Amino acid sequence: MRRIAGVAAAWVVALVVTACSVAVTPEVTVLSSKHSTLTKSESEAPPCLNEVYITPENPFPFGSRAAVFLMKSSADAREVSEYLTDLTHKLLLQKQLFHIIEKNDEIFNDLKSQMKYARDKKYDIIIVGEIEKIIMGGELRQSMMAIKMRVINPRTEVTLLYLDHCRTAPPRRAISFTDFDGLNFPVKFYDVKAPLPKQLGALAVAEISNILVQFKE
Repeated sequence: MRRIAGVAAAWVVALVVTACSVAVTPEVTVLSSKHSTLTKSESEAPPCLNEVYITPENPFPFGSRAAVFLMKSSADAREVSEYLTDLTHKLLLQKQLFHIIEKNDEIFNDLKSQMKYARDKKYDIIIVGEIEKIIMGGELRQSMMAIKMRVINPRTEVTLLYLDHCRTAPPRRAISFTDFDGLNFPVKFYDVKAPLPKQLGALAVAEISNILVQFKE
């Protein structure tokens, strides 16, 4: 009986030691979410629309005097709005869409006020936009930037081009990099950074400028 009890005790000790060794092994330390969680996060994301609703009947006259107005946004996205407005202005200058393209950083309460201001300033074309949605992604959620843009003749108050554009980036899975310290002990580093809204916004604005240029005179 004593012999059997001793053997049983030895097995218990072995199991405890084995369990402890597994628990502290770096290779089995889980820092990222399960794949099913990531898939669910992606499938439940809001819709990302890329649609052109109105196109001009005629090409945009190159000789027009145009203005790019500050994109509407929530207060916490003002810095992103300023950046994307400036980028839109620079891209349209680079692509020579119009003879004169000016940028206006004033804030207007509504579109009617913008069009009246544009008429007073003798603008032929105005480009107005709105940041509709910004989602800062991570390991569990995709990043998203949704922008609405309109090209308007302020004199007739007719919308010449109207579109929605959106860019997303999938959640960043944890990527492991194995290194060894002085004792040859494996150490893992994880990168779970998601694209910044500015990065997705810049891609969206670049694509929007390419769409506008399709209607260049």
